[in-house]
Amino acid sequence: MTSRDRVLTALNHREPDKIPIDLGTTIVTTLTRTTYQNLRAWLGMAPDAKAEISHRQMDTVYPQEDFLHRYEVDFRQVHMKSPWGFKAREMLDDSFYDEYNCRWKKANYYYDIVERPLAGRTIDDLPHAAWPDPRDPGRVEGLHAEAKRLYETTDYALVADIMCGWPFEQACMLHGYDEFCVDLHADPKFAQALLERITETDLALWDAYLEAVGDYVQVVAQGDDVGMQTGTFISPEMYRRFVKPCHKQMFDFIHSRIQAKTFYHSCGSVYDIIPDLIEEGVDILNPIQRSAAKMDIAVLKREFGRDLTFWGGAIDVQRVLPFATLQEIEDEVRRTIDILVPGGGFVLVPSHNIQPDVSPERIHKVYETGLACRTYPAEGQ
Repeated sequence: MTSRDRVLTALNHREPDKIPIDLGTTIVTTLTRTTYQNLRAWLGMAPDAKAEISHRQMDTVYPQEDFLHRYEVDFRQVHMKSPWGFKAREMLDDSFYDEYNCRWKKANYYYDIVERPLAGRTIDDLPHAAWPDPRDPGRVEGLHAEAKRLYETTDYALVADIMCGWPFEQACMLHGYDEFCVDLHADPKFAQALLERITETDLALWDAYLEAVGDYVQVVAQGDDVGMQTGTFISPEMYRRFVKPCHKQMFDFIHSRIQAKTFYHSCGSVYDIIPDLIEEGVDILNPIQRSAAKMDIAVLKREFGRDLTFWGGAIDVQRVLPFATLQEIEDEVRRTIDILVPGGGFVLVPSHNIQPDVSPERIHKVYETGLACRTYPAEGQ
C-alpha cells in the first residue's frame, strides 16, 4: 500500500498493511524545536538550519523530509500562512501580542498569556475587540498550488493542520478561564455572544482555508481543549448547552465542503463527551491523554473504536516518556499496539508534543518499536 492508501484504510476502520505513523504533521503531534534538534544530533543528522516553527507559543516545528523519511511518516501537512495585514507586536521582555491582542510571554518551554484583552469586559465590548481578518489573502498565498503538488507528486496522506483557536479555548484565552467559566453561569448572554463571535470568525477562516486546499487533503485537523486531568473544564451538560452547538456547526460546515476526515484535538479527560463529539461529526480523536481520568485505551477502543480513529496515545508524554526505562517504553508501545490496532482506526504517535526533558533515545525507542511492530497483524506480539 502507499502511505495514502494505508491511512485511508485505517481511518475507514479496516486493517491496512501497516500501522500509519505520524511525527510532526500537526502542531499537536510533533516535537519542540530543541527536542527536534537534539534528536537529529543523536541520530547523526546535520542540524536543521531552516527548521520551520509550526506554532510559536508552543515552540514546535515541522520536521524536514530527511527526518520524516527516517521514521517512515505517512503524512505531510499543508498549513495556513501568515496574513499580510498583521504582524505580531514584539515587546522588549520577550513577549508579543497576537491577532486577538492577547499578550504572550515566554515561560520556560511555552509562552503563556499574561494579558487577556477581554478580561473584565462586557458584551458591549465585543464589537470593538481585535478580530482576525479571515480573508486576508496572505493566509492562502500559494496554498492551493502546494496542496495540488503534494497530492499529485507524492503518495502521502495530506493533513490541513490546525490554524485557529476554537470557541471554548479561545474564549478562555480572551476572557480568562475563571471568568469565562463563571460567566457561563452568571452571564450566559455574554458567554453565548462571545462563543458565537469566535465561531463566526472560525467559520470564515475555514471557508478560506478549504477553498484553497480543495479536495487534495484527506484529513482536516482542529482543536479545542475542553479537558483537564480529572474531567472536562465545564460539566457535560454545560458543554452540550454552550459549546457543542458551535462545534457541530463547524464540523457540519467542514463536512459539507470537503470529503475529508475530521481530526479533533483536546487534551485531558474527554470521556464523558465522546458520544457528543461523535454526534458532532468527529472522525478522529487526538491525543488520548492516558494519564487523565477515564482515558483507558482498552475502554476507549471497546466503546468507541467503531466510530473513532485514535490518533495518538502510543505512549504518555507526561508520566511515562520522560521517566521510563527504554524497556518500559518498548513494553508500553507494544501493549498499545496490541490494544488499538485490531480493526484499524489507529495512528501511532505519542500523546502530545515531545518536550526537551525527553532524551533522544527515549523518543527513538518509541518509533523503533513502532516500526518493528507496525505490520498487520502486529509482529512481535
